[in-house]
Amino acid sequence: MRGAVVAAGLLFAQAALACGYCVEDKIAAAYDHAVIARAVDVRHKVAFLSMEGALAKSQERVLARAVESTAGVDRGTVRISVEGGALSFAFDPSRHTLNSIVEGIQKRVAAKGADISVLRVVGD
Repeated sequence: MRGAVVAAGLLFAQAALACGYCVEDKIAAAYDHAVIARAVDVRHKVAFLSMEGALAKSQERVLARAVESTAGVDRGTVRISVEGGALSFAFDPSRHTLNSIVEGIQKRVAAKGADISVLRVVGD
């Protein structure tokens, strides 16, 4: 009996693991509380984007530099998880629109085989 209960518990626990496909899992993959706290303090926002494409873990640095060099992205705030299929960055909405930043990022990362879309924006 005890073995059956343990087996059932393991079976149900496995279903609770992160799938990596839902919005919350993608956001968690690129989440950095310190970046969000600093952004909110200076009235900036933090954008979380989904990244799709055949990307290798070794491309994270190259992608991070591409995102950080995009006009409007706050330096030092880019977080990328190729495995999680997500990226995040802070920006000043009074200086650049999210759409213009996303378009700039898309142009830079498309050459590396990635496609992006906005998941969520945090901060007011």
